[in-house]
Amino acid sequence: MARVLVVGGTGLAGRAIVAEAVGRGHDVVVASRRVPDDDNPSYVPGAVYTTADLVTADGLEEAVDGMDVLIDASNGAGREAGHTFTIGSQNLLHTAARFGVGHAVLLSIVNVDRSGYSYYRAKAAQERTYHDSPIETRIVRTTQFHDFIASLFAAGARAGIIPAFSKVRFQTIAVSDVATILVDAAEGNGPSNSTRAVGGPRIQSSRALAEAWKQATGSRAVIAGIRQPGALGAAWRAGDNLAPDQAIDGLDFERWLSSTV
Repeated sequence: MARVLVVGGTGLAGRAIVAEAVGRGHDVVVASRRVPDDDNPSYVPGAVYTTADLVTADGLEEAVDGMDVLIDASNGAGREAGHTFTIGSQNLLHTAARFGVGHAVLLSIVNVDRSGYSYYRAKAAQERTYHDSPIETRIVRTTQFHDFIASLFAAGARAGIIPAFSKVRFQTIAVSDVATILVDAAEGNGPSNSTRAVGGPRIQSSRALAEAWKQATGSRAVIAGIRQPGALGAAWRAGDNLAPDQAIDGLDFERWLSSTV
């Protein structure tokens, strides 16, 4: 079994990746800015946790030392995301190369290089850093997580409105399915130095997803058509959030709701 470093392993996707890798018998080390207590939902039994900061590089040498492969599920918000995806990725990959890590896998977003949305521009820059790395890399681009869409509905419902984004369809995917694909890539599945796109099993309108969420949660909020503004909305309406030819046979939104809500 391999020694696997999961960067950002306490986030939504990271926790699922850690659990998948531990379940397969790998020796898993999780690098994050904060180490969770063993009663924290972010903690996965069987993994070893260490403190590291991608942007300052504090703790990176200790984190990568002795690792065979790393999986990068790092994330951030606002300006922090830009620094994490650009400076942080450079620090991570340069340090990994110096310490002999042979393989790196990056979690990214479908068609991230087609949008002027600031978060996507930073992710596209992160991808370029991986492409230019001397380490063997595999980039996995995914469509939006079920959890992400559900969180948008939940946030709107607190104000009495469930947003059904006009002229927008989603191809949502389960984080557990993404974790399986990423650990497969870490084990060498697929061509080296490649970028793969994967999408959820079904393409559905935003309204259909909102209706399914409302029924599953019993929310009394009203479903309302809303136009998503800015570059992100433009990308969604253009269908750049979809990967119809790369749909997987995984957990769809309704079945995910029934097992989650």
